[in-house]
Amino acid sequence: MAQKQSQNDVDLSGQTVWVIDLFSRVYQLFHALPEMSSPEGTPVSVIFGLTRDLIDITEKKKPNYLFCGSDTPEPTFRHKQFEAYKATRSEMPADLVPQLPLVKKLLEVFGVPCLELAGYEADDVLATLAVQTVAAGGDCTLVTSDKDARQLLGPHVRLLNLRNNAFVGEAELLADWGIRPDQVVDYLSLVGDAVDNVPGIPGIGPKIASSLLQQFGTLEEILSRCDEVKGKKRQENIALHGGTARQGRSLIQLELNTPIEISWASAVVQRPDPEPLLQFLQQLGFKTLVKKVQSLSGGKTSVAKPIKSDGQGLLAIGDENQGEQAGYPAPVLPAKASAVTAAVKKLRERLSNGGCLVVTVTESASRGRSKAGEPPVWSEVTGLALLAHTDSDIQSSVWFSAKQITSSEAIRKILSDPRVPKVGYDLKRQRVALSRLGVDLIGLQFDPLIAGHLLDAGQRNQGLSDLLDRFADVDSSGGDVQDVPQTAEQAASSCHGVASLIERLSEEIQAGGFGSLFSDVELPLAEVLSGMESRGVRVDTKLLSGLSEDYSSQIKILEKESHELAGHAFSLSSPLQVRTVLFEEQGLPVVKRTKTGPSTDAEVLEELAPLHELPAKLLQHRKYSKLKSTYVDALPLLVDPRTNRIHTTFNQTVTATGRLSSSDPNLQNIPIRTAEGQQIRSAFRPAEKGWHFLAADYSQIELRILAHLSGDTAMLAAFRNEEDIHTRTAAAVFEVESEEVTSEMRRTAKAVNFGILYGQSAFGLAKALGISQPEAAEFIAAYFEKFSGASQFIDEVLDRCRVERGVATMLGRRRAIDGVRDHEGRRGAGGVFALSLPERTAVNTVVQGSAADLIKLAMLKVAQRLVSDKLSSFLVLQIHDELLFEYPNAESEPLQSLVVHEMGNAMNLEVPLEVSVQTGATWADCEK
Repeated sequence: MAQKQSQNDVDLSGQTVWVIDLFSRVYQLFHALPEMSSPEGTPVSVIFGLTRDLIDITEKKKPNYLFCGSDTPEPTFRHKQFEAYKATRSEMPADLVPQLPLVKKLLEVFGVPCLELAGYEADDVLATLAVQTVAAGGDCTLVTSDKDARQLLGPHVRLLNLRNNAFVGEAELLADWGIRPDQVVDYLSLVGDAVDNVPGIPGIGPKIASSLLQQFGTLEEILSRCDEVKGKKRQENIALHGGTARQGRSLIQLELNTPIEISWASAVVQRPDPEPLLQFLQQLGFKTLVKKVQSLSGGKTSVAKPIKSDGQGLLAIGDENQGEQAGYPAPVLPAKASAVTAAVKKLRERLSNGGCLVVTVTESASRGRSKAGEPPVWSEVTGLALLAHTDSDIQSSVWFSAKQITSSEAIRKILSDPRVPKVGYDLKRQRVALSRLGVDLIGLQFDPLIAGHLLDAGQRNQGLSDLLDRFADVDSSGGDVQDVPQTAEQAASSCHGVASLIERLSEEIQAGGFGSLFSDVELPLAEVLSGMESRGVRVDTKLLSGLSEDYSSQIKILEKESHELAGHAFSLSSPLQVRTVLFEEQGLPVVKRTKTGPSTDAEVLEELAPLHELPAKLLQHRKYSKLKSTYVDALPLLVDPRTNRIHTTFNQTVTATGRLSSSDPNLQNIPIRTAEGQQIRSAFRPAEKGWHFLAADYSQIELRILAHLSGDTAMLAAFRNEEDIHTRTAAAVFEVESEEVTSEMRRTAKAVNFGILYGQSAFGLAKALGISQPEAAEFIAAYFEKFSGASQFIDEVLDRCRVERGVATMLGRRRAIDGVRDHEGRRGAGGVFALSLPERTAVNTVVQGSAADLIKLAMLKVAQRLVSDKLSSFLVLQIHDELLFEYPNAESEPLQSLVVHEMGNAMNLEVPLEVSVQTGATWADCEK
């Protein structure tokens, strides 16, 4: 080892030092990653994960210095103080033992020094490094999941848990435990540590310990003033076990000045020597990591490089050497039909021993309107790039023109062959595009867009270039990588980009536990959705034109009446002018303010409506104006002249809960409970004579999900007995018989039922029902008293979210959420829930996200049955918990039977799934 240096021997001003708690991370990886073996059969999952960590830290986090800290086999000074210290820890798993020498070898070839010291733990090494870093003017990040390390937090020291990529600093500690870093040792001494066999004081858990330290400050103060602690039993426990807590304190306190020898020069971060690292990784069979290290050693790689083309349509993409080795000679292949067939044959040959076909469709223009009120520019398929991705490093894509796609049987066959696995970015869009050429894309295996969304549902940027930046070492800054490529070169870039993501994202999906959700739900659903988008739905443009005239007349009348009420003309669409009229001229009270002045939003106008006629006129004017611009005038412009139907886009990777959304146009937000909404829905009708619509929807699905998840006996009984849940709730809360429940009672109960799902506070319920806040609090308290299972469920969800920093749906869809408070923190007056936004989001995500899982399973089951039963009927729209079908009259009965059965059995719940069905000549008829 190098000569020990004092902290004065190095100046770390402006430098960052990272220290990895080696065994903490090794155990995390061992339990998180699926089993992996080297070609010789040695377990290597930890090595794979740790290599990935080191690359990510050095290439993306970019610290100036990087160390590892490790335990040694010898007993430590803590074992001498307390013989039973860590005595309860189980033996190392058998499959982990042979990986430890490989861990040390990895650190050696990567050039990361590993510090260890007999008689001390890795935590003490980390503590010493943190103290010396700060003393030398640097900032230190400790990569560990060990809660003991929280005592080291400070302005220049933070922790990072790589399992959830969450940083912890002083603010996070305060939010999580409610204490300061200097109180961490006392906190852990009070609660104990079962992992390290540190006893603590019986009856004192995290919440009590936090409360005591907030009140008394230190452990010694608590022990000396235990007679002031609330609760006789707690006083007795503190008095009896105070000595144990003091002993525990000495075990938990980290040694800040171990005699460890530190060579700062050896820890300077630089790219490792590629030869020994590559040899090591190749021996273990890590093909994706080998490629990544190869690309790093030579700088970032370009995703594709085109071979020159004569412009005749068939283009090999790659460099010329790659093209020749892959069987595509430079400069180009001729554009004859025989050459197209030969090119496809070559793709099949490359895939004969495994691999997948990467698919990228090129289009002339993205769909959308250039200006409001103008029809969109309709995109046209211009071509298709295909890449045979195998274990070989040789990758060359071939681009075919649209004419070649439609005229070549070979292309159509390989695209529709389910035995050839297809991979591509946004395969749903590509299936829709190819369907316009009469080509089926079958055999979907992987889509980076869907994978990226499952891995981080809260990440809005899921473009191909974003995914490449996060998961692959590919330079996408040149602009060639496009989500919707328009040129052959861009398509080639996208193909290569997708290929570079396959293995890494596949591993992440499996490691995250998303394998079944991805393969069995989301990927098959992309096929179902693409079919719905391709078919579209017909609208009666003449009817909409008539509605446009009617709404224009209504808008003019409302403007005239509003001007008369105001005493002069003004713009009803101008918030500034409306504000002047309402508050300055008419003297109406200001309800709430924004940054620019008094608010005139819908909520304000509704509150002002009883005081003056004008606010009600303004609300009506806004309603007709919005319906006219959003639907009545917009929908006819969105009719595709090629099909005479509207083709909405169902967004599968937008919402964090997993719900589908609809855009261009949004057909999920057309009002349903208003006369105007029904008028607009009546414009939607089947295109063929003798066809009808069928609408099937779940009854109170989210409340049924809540009953299933919470196991609340009263809720379960209500649904099992086919009782009206709102009447049952009203009877329980108001303590009357069901027959005595009035419509007003049921309305209140309904508001409470649905308010619970969204974490509504007493203030929110009071506003919704027009009652006082104390009355609302009483309703909520009574609800949770009668339905205690629901209350317990909410607490369990939030407690788990607080620990895991996220929640999951019934099918395992995960959403990261921070900011959940402890049990007392989320209670308001009278012990009633007073949930914050993160807490409401957590509960809503579990319930609404599980309902979204259910409807997706239902769609898959129904789609499969439509095919297996050889029905002509098809699915047109999904509106959250409702499915809309188009069917020939002859299939009315079999379709209804099929839909009710498959939707009713989509999931096995503790309550029955009730499905209601309506048919009609228009969409509006199905809602009556």
